[in-house]
Amino acid sequence: MPDNLHDVISTDLPPPVERAPLELDDDISRKDAWLFAPLIAAAVALPLVATVALAVSVWHLATHEPSVASAQPTTFASRWL
Repeated sequence: MPDNLHDVISTDLPPPVERAPLELDDDISRKDAWLFAPLIAAAVALPLVATVALAVSVWHLATHEPSVASAQPTTFASRWL
């Protein structure tokens, strides 16, 4: 019985793949790989830009006084003046 089970398990393996799973398609060669440079640059730059913008806004809120636009009106009538 163990010999039969071993034969079944060893025959269920898929055939070996001739090329790597992450290999580029046949119509895209290595000399065309530079086309992905803008995509990689955007993937690196956008999180950095978002982090800098968040840091600047937090720094501005922590070091500056509240703006006039965020001040609450003191009376009901002063909202329209």
